[in-house]
Amino acid sequence: MKLRINSRDLRYVVAFALVMTIVSSGVAYRALYPPPNEQYFAMWVLGPDGFAQHYYPNDDSNLGIKEPVNWTIGVQNQMGGLEYVVVRVKLLNSTLNGPANPTGSPSSTIPVLEFTRVLIENETWSMPFDWMIANATEANGSISIIGLSINGNQLVGDFASALSGYNFRFVFELWFYDASTNGLVFSQPTTAGPRSVWTQIWFNATSVV
Repeated sequence: MKLRINSRDLRYVVAFALVMTIVSSGVAYRALYPPPNEQYFAMWVLGPDGFAQHYYPNDDSNLGIKEPVNWTIGVQNQMGGLEYVVVRVKLLNSTLNGPANPTGSPSSTIPVLEFTRVLIENETWSMPFDWMIANATEANGSISIIGLSINGNQLVGDFASALSGYNFRFVFELWFYDASTNGLVFSQPTTAGPRSVWTQIWFNATSVV
């Protein structure tokens, strides 16, 4: 007895086989050539307990002279290879320009300190950031921070001034070596535009003088 297949059923069988071939080819291609993982850096600042909280003594961001503050800076390399990175620390007030996300531009303020490290792929770098205001002056209603202590480094300079000592901020910018320019860059090109990595934390210096 012969099995007879009419032309309509034959078309269905051929169409189904064609679809399954396409699907199988797609699965095989994905298995052999998986899409590249997203490449990125990440950076964060944590309080003394290792969490994003309790950044200041007694949770009071109004700081006095030589009042110790203890943070931890974290950087993660998910760029897919060895990377040379620099964390540039800048002290700003509310009017000095910070980094600009749409353009990927850094703050134009000179760093007060830099941290450097070579990171292997998938490495997370944690570093202490123990600091205090070492010296400040007051004039015409503004407070100027002229001395800082960071990780035991005594830094002197006219860093930043703020009316009545309000709204200072530390800005942490992540820079990395770019072989195409043979130098450090602050942002990397993506399909959505320049991407840069930075963070900031605000404080007041209302009790320093």
